[in-house]
Order: sequence, then C-alpha cells, then structure tokens
Amino acid sequence: MSKFSTVKVRETNESKRVRITSDSKPKILDTVIKKWQTLLDTLAKVVGVPSALIMRLNEETIEVFIKSNTEGNPYKTGEKVKLIYGLYCETVIGVQKTLIVPDATKNKVWNKNNPDIDIDMISYMGVPLNWPDGECFGTVCILDSKENYYSKETEDLLTQIKQHIEVDLQFIQTNQELEKLNDTKTKFLSLISHDVRGNIGSADQLLKLIIENINDYSKSELKDTLLSLSQSLSESYFTLENMLSWSKSEMLQIEPEILPTNLVEVIDELLQFFNQTIEIKKLRIKKDYYAEKVIVSADRKMIKVGLNNILSNAIKYSQNEGLVTIRLMDQGNKTVIEIIDSGIGMDKNTASKLFNYNESHSKSGTQGESSSGIGLMLTKEFLDKNNAVVTVDSGIGKGTKFRITI
Repeated sequence: MSKFSTVKVRETNESKRVRITSDSKPKILDTVIKKWQTLLDTLAKVVGVPSALIMRLNEETIEVFIKSNTEGNPYKTGEKVKLIYGLYCETVIGVQKTLIVPDATKNKVWNKNNPDIDIDMISYMGVPLNWPDGECFGTVCILDSKENYYSKETEDLLTQIKQHIEVDLQFIQTNQELEKLNDTKTKFLSLISHDVRGNIGSADQLLKLIIENINDYSKSELKDTLLSLSQSLSESYFTLENMLSWSKSEMLQIEPEILPTNLVEVIDELLQFFNQTIEIKKLRIKKDYYAEKVIVSADRKMIKVGLNNILSNAIKYSQNEGLVTIRLMDQGNKTVIEIIDSGIGMDKNTASKLFNYNESHSKSGTQGESSSGIGLMLTKEFLDKNNAVVTVDSGIGKGTKFRITI
C-alpha cells in the first residue's frame, strides 16, 4: 500500500503531496549502503564541503539516511526532523529539480526558521532521489558552512551520483520482483505436480475402473460417478486456465484492450459454464441488474477471468441449496458489481491476504472442491489493469461479498 507525505516548497509557499516509499519496497542492502557511503565520502572530499547526505523522506519526517564521514559534519545518521520547517530537501522533493542556495543568511526565502542555519550550514545543493516506479526515496545533497555558489562541475558530479544511486534502487526493486516471481513460479510448478496431476490421475483411474466394471453400475450410479469425474476434470481445467492466463500476462506483459463490454452477457456466459455445478449443489442464483445491458469500458477477457474466479469461489464455498446473489448497480460514472454468497465465509486475517498467492489460505469447497490459491491473485492483477477496485467483506459462517467498482 502506498504512503504519502506532504512537503513544503518555500519558494512558492505551497504544500505538495508526495507518494513515498511504500511498505512493499525492499530493504536497502548492506553492500549498497557501503557503496553509497563511499560515494558520499568521495563527493564531500572532492567538492571540499563538510557535509554530504542522503536524506530519506518518511510520512511525517525527513531523516539522515547516510552522512559523509567528513570533519565538521554536524548531522547524525538516523537523525529525523519533522516536516514543519520547509527544509531545503522538501523543496527539492516538491519541485523534483536541483536546488542551489549559495548563502541562506542573505536569502529572504531561506534566512528565517531554518534549522540548518542554526548549525551553520548556510549553503546547499541537492537533487531528488526516486525509485524506478516514481515513488520518492528522498534526496542526495551537499552543505557548506560558508557561502558557496557551487560550480557546474560540482552540479554534474552530484547528478552523476544521483544516477548511480537510482540505478541501485532499480536493481534492488527488480531483484525483489524477480525473487517474488521465481517464488510464485516454483509454487505454481508444485501446484501442477500436486493438484492438477493428482486430479487428472484420479480421473484416469476412475475411468479405467468404470470401463472394467461398466456392467455392474446402475444408470443412476453411473451418472453420479460421471458427474463426479466431470467436476474433478473441470477443476483441473479451471486451474490450468488460470495458470496459463497468468503466465501469458507475465511473459508478454499484456496491456488491457479497453472496449465497450456488456457485463450481463459476460455473467450469463459464466453462469452457463458453472451450470452443472450449480445444479449438483442445487444453488439458487439471484440476478439483480439495473438494466438489461450494462456496458463498461474494460478488457473483456480480463474482466471475465476476474469475475470467473470470484463466481467460482461463491459457488465452491456455498452449501447445498445456498443462495448466490449477483448485483449490477449504477453509481454515476461507475458501475458496481456485487457477488454475494451465503457460504462458509472466512475470518478477517484470511480475507486480508486473499489477493496474494499463498497455499496456506487455499481451502477446499463444501463438497471437497480443490482450491489452487492463485485465482484471486490473478483476479486482482487483471482488475488493477482495468482500473477496477475489488474489496471483500466476510465472516466465518456469514458468507462472503465481493464488490468490484469499475
């Protein structure tokens, strides 16, 4: 989840809301910190200033993330200042440009209520630091205890160091994403080996058993057995479809094809697909649509995959003769889809992790239907690509409501 901070731009006296390092961002590696320390120490010595800093922006403070080990540097690593002064670095972050202040004591904008002047840091030059996705990390800057106009060569050097640091940030983030991707792919391979292979193997054995003993089955027994076999194969097919959709999306980096999409038509197609399971469980399906045709701008395939997984869960976790309600509501320039079941539900902890792939919260359905744990992860990914918001409300024994806003 993204975090935001509000910084003050002194020169225009305006406040700016900035998206900052979120909880999902990786930790800065010790090897990278050592490299940055060397860069700061070299920068301060080459330029001949007492202080070179990497500052990190937090929600309510800005902190000294790393400081140069130079004589006369008054700053301390980990030192934090509240965002109430409109510091040099706040302006840099707010305008996303280089800031040079040769002598703050002679500058009407900077000579009052300036904590840096209080520790004799009267001149400043800084540049912004950002993660590759645009979230703000902070700044890299140099400060001097005397008037300093800083040369073009110094500005170029500072810019080069900024570029080095941002390349490191990109590497750190990419490395984290690759680790997550590899972890997910490993789990997917395990899933193919366990769930899909297991289901297909069981189906194969059951078919052989039916063939060998075909004359011993009554018509009713044979129908029930074949229905069970069909359901098992449908679950394997459904899991494979999800995995192929995810793999295709990840490998090809598919962007949504936004076109007018009739949600009523999409939902009717899905209900037809699930018709057999609905009949076996004797479920009641209640449709509550505000119009015969409900058109939204979205990628039809992605929306269908998302609704497919949510509707599958509603059916899977409903008790026999349960009720599944599907609502389409008009909210001005938005359309809301609600899929509500009266099934077994889940606790808040499970609900909060529902859209992340995790084998630990995959759970069999009310008739032993298998669950891969990947469907809702794919749903969230595809809905995000269509600027759709999905939420879930549930309680153990109280059923579950998925709400999608497009």
